[in-house]
Amino acid sequence: MPDLVEIWEYERPLYQCPVCGWQGYQDLPLGCREGFSYGGRLSSVVGWLGYGGNLSWSKQRDVVKSIFGIPMSQGSLAKLHQWFSEALQPAYEQWWSWIQQPGVRCVDETSYRLNGVNHWIWIATAPECCVLFFAPTRSSAEVKRLLGEDFAGVLSSDCWSAYGPQSAGAKQKCWAHLERELKVLTTSRFPENRELAHRVFPIIHTERQAHRDYHQERLSRVELQALRPIVEAELADVLEHPHKGRWAADAQALSKRFRRHWSDWFTFLTHPEVKPDNNNAERGLRPVVIHRKVTGGARSDWGAQLVAMMFSFLESMRRQGENAVDRLFELIASSGCSPPAVLPG
Repeated sequence: MPDLVEIWEYERPLYQCPVCGWQGYQDLPLGCREGFSYGGRLSSVVGWLGYGGNLSWSKQRDVVKSIFGIPMSQGSLAKLHQWFSEALQPAYEQWWSWIQQPGVRCVDETSYRLNGVNHWIWIATAPECCVLFFAPTRSSAEVKRLLGEDFAGVLSSDCWSAYGPQSAGAKQKCWAHLERELKVLTTSRFPENRELAHRVFPIIHTERQAHRDYHQERLSRVELQALRPIVEAELADVLEHPHKGRWAADAQALSKRFRRHWSDWFTFLTHPEVKPDNNNAERGLRPVVIHRKVTGGARSDWGAQLVAMMFSFLESMRRQGENAVDRLFELIASSGCSPPAVLPG
């Protein structure tokens, strides 16, 4: 069986031009880094193992040793992860700039620990890319940092209060969250709670089916948009006319939430490119949640930010249909390859 890894040694003697007197060293081949013993291809595989495969640092070292027969120290692995951080930064900044342009953006957040202290990782998704960033709070200031002060696109989110102050051309609240809560009400011991759920579910079915019919070309855009005032009137009638005169506490809480975000529930009927749920953001965060459970969080600020950048990269590659290992190799191969400083004459 041939070796999985080839080991090359490069010698770069000092060169001096006999004509002009310039002296220096030959550039390293693509994928090699000054002062680092591991090439870009192996490094990109290790990067995928750590984040795409959710392996801890000790397991990354074990895999490299047992499969490739190459020992890797803890210090070398730390240098490798710093290389990832440096290589991903330009693409990460480009994606973040793109996220702040007009378009449909699904936004969500999840907790992530730094040295045992709770912080947050936020996510914003676009069809072409995804940005996650590490932040100390779950406040509206982080939403503005993510999307920008003057975001003009459509913001799709849950009903967390931090999204309220954010400017946007339109907003869409997630129906999937409401459906889960309504499903709980169907088993409530209070008939008023069950009544609200049973009366709202047909409205949800109507709006969702109409959205599917539009995308399957069974409904025109004009017909879909004309449905919005109809379903809004139906929902308003349900909320205003409980059969027994008032809603029970849980149903009343949902009724107030409907009213608080009234203009944000049916945006997907006016703008059919918007989905009625926030699943894109939730799916983008799921690998981070798994990684958090495996690692327990980060031990340094740059390590936490690298988590955000790496998962931004992996999700963006998935959305673009790219091979993550190949693209990571291209990024790290073009980063930090400068030759040694030229010696004085």
